[in-house]
Amino acid sequence: MNKLSTSTPRALECTFVFCAIWAFGSSLGIGDDGTDYKLKFSDWWKSHQSAKGVAFPPRDTIFDYWLDPVSNVFEEWNKSPVFKSVTFDSKTMSMSELTVPTGESSSVAFWMNSLVANGYPVMLCGGAGQGKTQLIAGMLKDLDADQYDTLTVSMNFYTSGEALRTMLEGPMVKLSGSTFGPAGGKKMVFFVDDLNLPMVDKYNTQSGISLIRQHMDYSHWYDIGKLNLKTVIKCQYVSAMNPTAGSFLINPRLQRWFTAFGISAPNEASILTIFSTFLNGHFETYGFEKKITDLTEDIIKGTLAIHNAVAGTFRKVSERSVRAFWKTSILAMKCAKWLQTQWLHPLLS
Repeated sequence: MNKLSTSTPRALECTFVFCAIWAFGSSLGIGDDGTDYKLKFSDWWKSHQSAKGVAFPPRDTIFDYWLDPVSNVFEEWNKSPVFKSVTFDSKTMSMSELTVPTGESSSVAFWMNSLVANGYPVMLCGGAGQGKTQLIAGMLKDLDADQYDTLTVSMNFYTSGEALRTMLEGPMVKLSGSTFGPAGGKKMVFFVDDLNLPMVDKYNTQSGISLIRQHMDYSHWYDIGKLNLKTVIKCQYVSAMNPTAGSFLINPRLQRWFTAFGISAPNEASILTIFSTFLNGHFETYGFEKKITDLTEDIIKGTLAIHNAVAGTFRKVSERSVRAFWKTSILAMKCAKWLQTQWLHPLLS
């Protein structure tokens, strides 16, 4: 919030509504039965609240809009300051190191940036391959290196509390007595990926999670080897977890610290934006002729249509060989006919 957000009763009301819908709806997603709970919440909000003063545009959901504090009007997320255009150079960059902003990712990034800047823990929850790790990695990459250090820890079934403590202590330095913290007066942001994967022991606890909970509760942990207490300051956590892998639930005493966001698979418009960025970047990097670059949108839409048809008809099989073949072959494409052949072969074989 700023002075513009509270300058008039109308501005304050719009700001309250914007915050309220994300406070209540940020953790919603798509259920196992395919129900889109964000959409249901959006429809409910529009039907009950729009007539009371603060109305959203009729199209899309209430989560697809950002409140411009200057005009006090709800705009699409691609007009927000967090949205930025990116370019992809396939000679010097890999797809995994670039986060392509979309309306969906920009909304989460907006709140994530605000929360982390103010020292609040953030958790992204969602299925595999839905961009949780990439979203957080992009946010960490944009942090001011003069003010923040970051450490990424990927949990697994065998990550114990002691193993995790060793990893977290790695970049810490002794500040005074038994007090430790990041060097250079910076703040440390720990990114704990796959938070819920550690083994659940016979006491129904996960020692790695218990260590994080203790640190967040009391700003200290115990050195098991030396049997002494270490105060660890100027640290905060962001995390990601897939509820369908590992433990479905985590300790509620840890969960209560986090602002949780439900991350669902991107819609077709977002997928088109993401893959257009990569494909156009590759075509431009290697100087493909215009006949090919003009086919970008058709290629992606055609691939998505075939993917959706296959996914809805056939059982899952490995697609690694198809991906590897297409990634290798696309480098040799220099004419529209060759592109057409290389696109059809892996899809129809």
